[in-house]
Parts: sequence; structure tokens; C-alpha cells
Amino acid sequence: MVIDNMYSKKKDLTEVPSHFLSIGFSFRTKFFLSSFVVTVLLPVIGGLALYNQDINSTKKLIRSNIVNQVDNFSRLLYPALAFDDNESAYELLKSFSTNPLIKSSIIWKKRDADEPKFTLFAHYPREKLNSPIPQNSFIENYDNDEVIFISKAITAVDEKLGIISVTRSLQDLNSKKAEYLQVGILTALSIFIIIILITLWYQSSLTKPLKELSSVAEKISKEKNYSIRATKTSLDEFGSLTDVFNEMLDSLQISNSQLRTANEEMEQRVEQRTEELTLSNKRIIKEMSEKELATQELIQTRDQLNQSEKLANVGQVSSNIAHELRNPLAAIRNSTYLLRLKLKKNDKLMDHLKIIDHEISRSDEVIERLLEITKGENLKRVPVNLEALAIEAMNYANVAKEHELIITFMAKPFWVKLDKLLFRQILINIFLNSIQAMPKGGKIEMKVSQDPSESVKISIKDEGIGIKKHQLETVFDPLYTDKAEGIGLGLSLCRDLISRHSGTIIAKSEPGLGTTIEIELPIE
Repeated sequence: MVIDNMYSKKKDLTEVPSHFLSIGFSFRTKFFLSSFVVTVLLPVIGGLALYNQDINSTKKLIRSNIVNQVDNFSRLLYPALAFDDNESAYELLKSFSTNPLIKSSIIWKKRDADEPKFTLFAHYPREKLNSPIPQNSFIENYDNDEVIFISKAITAVDEKLGIISVTRSLQDLNSKKAEYLQVGILTALSIFIIIILITLWYQSSLTKPLKELSSVAEKISKEKNYSIRATKTSLDEFGSLTDVFNEMLDSLQISNSQLRTANEEMEQRVEQRTEELTLSNKRIIKEMSEKELATQELIQTRDQLNQSEKLANVGQVSSNIAHELRNPLAAIRNSTYLLRLKLKKNDKLMDHLKIIDHEISRSDEVIERLLEITKGENLKRVPVNLEALAIEAMNYANVAKEHELIITFMAKPFWVKLDKLLFRQILINIFLNSIQAMPKGGKIEMKVSQDPSESVKISIKDEGIGIKKHQLETVFDPLYTDKAEGIGLGLSLCRDLISRHSGTIIAKSEPGLGTTIEIELPIE
């Protein structure tokens, strides 16, 4: 039961992980410590604060008085230094030192107006001096627990004639300190003794009833027996507390019985409701999963239909264009044949005619393959050297020879199974777009790699003007172009042919930083 568990988890006070309780202080000890803090420790701290404030104030007053005395006395010494009268200076020092707390007074005189050094002029008493000799300026003032040392320049009309140094004893201040300490110690001891007596008196009237209540509470906590009652030991407030404690145990015993019954009913209801909620959650999750799967399938089907429609449009347009190109190509071939009959003796022209005838044949092959693809025929896959195929496509596209193709394989060249004729046309279209984007020439980097998922990745990057961000999504659409003389079929045809190779093609670009075409093909 929940109530049983709640009570069973209570621990004995000796097991409570509290540092204070684990020490096991008795009530008498706690009372003594708290009383000691309130009546002894806090007054002592306050007394020390007042003591330090009074001592420091007195010391400041003594220092201020001696500074004023030295300042006034330095004015009286001017005639003695001016007339070099040592005896008069000594007598003045003697009269100044009538205060027994003045330990010594010394006068230093400047040797020469042009020299900053000083010599001893007079001192009182006439014992051996312990004061340092000033050099360029008078000695700095200082004080400690025993003496205060004050020095003052003797001047006349902004001219420094000498220095007077006075050492004053702090014996009177130290005597005052001793008296303060004696009174403080006696007061603290008296309060301490009074606290001990009060604590012993409180023990008999406070500790016994508290121990009785604590003992009964401990037994109830261990045995879970609510029939135990505390014994009344006095008729004061603690006796009333014992009566209230016993009445509380009576109410607790009744309430505990009622709580047990209510808890059993509540547990049954919670279990039943939890089971119902679990089933509802599972049903909702299942329905959501089915709806999400159906939505994904619908989106995928819609995308496939859109893509198929676009590819069908590209194929139809490509088929029409290819069909229309065959007639002019046949006319060019016939004209080439007649020219070759007339120009047999001109070898240079014959070479150019052979090139024209070769390119016509290759164009006718491309047209024938495009027509076959649009009719639903399969690709003619053969192992292809991508490096050689890219160089061939670049030579066809780079007529002006102003652009450079750099090919890199990761990590070594390898062959890929492709429809060679159609993939060469893909590369030609991409290279032509890159060359047109770099009218002043530039580099085209082609990187080919094979990843662990058994697919070939081809990246073609140029240094052209780039494509705007909003145009990247439409560059592969049929009949889309931003060129004055373009018809918008190059990249759409590339995507169609790449799709027939079961691959993907995407474009990445930033205006002014060039364009990258990424192609991914599965390996068969």
C-alpha cells in the first residue's frame, strides 16, 4: 500500500544524512551554544569592534596633536638655525620634551644652500641617536605599536633651513589597551558562568519531557504502532504539549485507517485509467503513423508525376528538334561531298572537310540516340574512361581554346559503365554553359570520386558569374533560360539523360563566385 510504503521509508533520526543531526547534540548543548553565541560571542565581537574603533580614534588624535605641536615648534626653531645657535636649539628641544612621552627630538641643518645634504645640529636627550640621517628630503613619517615618528621641515620664505624629527611613545595608548582587555575578559567569564548555571537549571524542566516525546515518536516510527502514548511528566506547557501529542496520535491512528482504505480504492482506479489511456495512446499513435505514411506517399507520387511530365516535355521537344536537324545535316553532308570532289588537290581544305564530315557523323549519332531514347529504348551502357570522355567533350566545347579543364580523381582514375554518346553530350552541355559564364577565359575543375555507398560523384566547378539563388530551382526546367540566344533545353536535357542513368544532378552557385554542377550515378 502507498501509506505503508510512505511510513516504511522513514528512517531513524540517527540514519538521517544530515551533518547537524549526525553530530548528536543534546538540547542542553544546543541551548548552551545558542546562548553562548547570543550573550557572549556577539557582545565580544561588538566589544572588539568598539575597542578597535576607540583605539584607532585615540591613536589618530595623538598623531594629530603631535603633528600640530611639531608644526608650531618648527617655527620657533627658525632663529636658532638662522644664527647657528646650538645651545638655544637644545634648550628649545628640552622645553618641548618636558612631556615624558616624547622619547627624542632631533634637529638637522642644511649644510649649504646649493647642496641638499643635512648635518646634525641639536638633539634631546644627548644619548646616541637611532634616527636615520636625511639626504635629499626629510624622513618620512611613520608609526607602529610602540612609537609615532614625525618629521617637519624648518623653512623661511620658501627656503628649507633644516628638519626637526620627533619620536613620541605610545605607552599611554598601550596602557589603555591593557585595561580594555582586562575588563573584557572578566565580563566574558562572568557571562559564561551564568550561562552554565542557567543551562543546568533548564535541563530538569526542558530535557526530560522532550526526551519522553522523542522516545515515543521514535518507537512509533520503528514499530508503526500508533497505540503507543507519551507519559505526562509536568503540569506546565510541556505537559499540555504531551496531551496534544497524544490526541494527535489518536487522530493519526483513525486517519491512517481511513487513508489505507481510500488508497486501495485509488490504486485500483489509477490502474484501470492508466490501462485505458495506454490503449488510447497506442491507437492514436498508430493512426498518426498511418496518416503520415499516406501523406509521404502522396507527396512522393505527386513529385514523380511532375518530374515525369517535365521529362516527357523535354523528350518531346528533343525528339522534334532532333528530327528537324537531320534534314539540314544531310544537306551539309551532300555539300561536303561535292566540295571534296572539286577540291581534291587542296590538302588543307580537304582536312577541314574531313573534320566537318566527322562532326556531322557524330551529330547524326547523337540525334539518332536521342530519338531512340524518346521511343523508350534502353541505354547502351559500356565501360567508359571518364577522363578521356571529358577531354573530348572539352575540345568540342572549347573552340577558342581560352579555357582550361582540370580533372582530378579521388584517389585514382577508374572506369564507369555509361552510355558513352549521351554522357558526352551531357558534358558538352555543361562545359558550354561554364565557358559562356566565363567570357574572358578561366578554369573548369572536374572532380570524380567513388563513395562507400557504391556511387560515382562528379563535381564540375567554374569561375563564372554564377547563378542567382532564386534561379537555382528552375535552371533545369524545360525552355528556361536567361540568355538572349538560348532556348533553355541544355540543362533540362542533361537532367533527363542523368535520370535515365538512374542518377541525380543539382546546381550550387553564388553570384560572382562561380557555379558547381554535382552529378551522382549508381555503379552497375
